[in-house]
Amino acid sequence: MTLLREAVMDAHNEERQRWHVPPLVWNQRLADDALTHARQLAHMGQLKHASMAGRARPQGENLWMGTRGAYSYHQMMNGFLEERTDYVAGAVPNISRTGNWSDTGHYSQIIWRTTTAVGCAVASSRDYDFLVCRYDPAGNVWGKRADDADRNAPAIAMGGKTRARSYSISYNWP
Repeated sequence: MTLLREAVMDAHNEERQRWHVPPLVWNQRLADDALTHARQLAHMGQLKHASMAGRARPQGENLWMGTRGAYSYHQMMNGFLEERTDYVAGAVPNISRTGNWSDTGHYSQIIWRTTTAVGCAVASSRDYDFLVCRYDPAGNVWGKRADDADRNAPAIAMGGKTRARSYSISYNWP
C-alpha cells in the first residue's frame, strides 16, 4: 500500500467509524481519475473542480492545495478533517455553523453514509501540491444528510484551521 493510499484510508475510515458508518474501500479507477485531474490542476496552477463532461457517472470530489513539499499526506487529509469543528449534522446545505455549507463540504463527503469508495492522487507544480480525492457514489446531495440520525453524532473536538486551501463539490444536486 502506498503512503498516500494508507493516509487516505486511515483518515477516512477512522472518521467514518466515529459516525458509525461503514468504511470506504479504495477504488483504483477513482484514483486514476483523480490523478488525471490533479495533473491538470498542477499544469494550470490553480484549484478548479472538474466538469462533468465525459464522466461515466457522477463522482464526489474534494480538492486541496498547499505549498509543494510542506505537507505530509496525513496533514493534507487533516485539512479536510479540521472542518469537523464547524460541521452540523443536518441536511445539505444546512451543515455548517458558519452558515456556508462549503466550509464543511469536504468533511461531510468523507462521512457520507452512502459513499462506498474513494480514490485519491497528488500532482505537483513547481510551487504547489494538488490533492484530488474522488468518491463514489457522490455525497453532499442537496436536501440529504451525511448520516441518518443525530444520535450517531460523535463529540466533536475543537481544533485549528489549515492554511492550505481546499474545496469540495458533489454533482448530485438538483
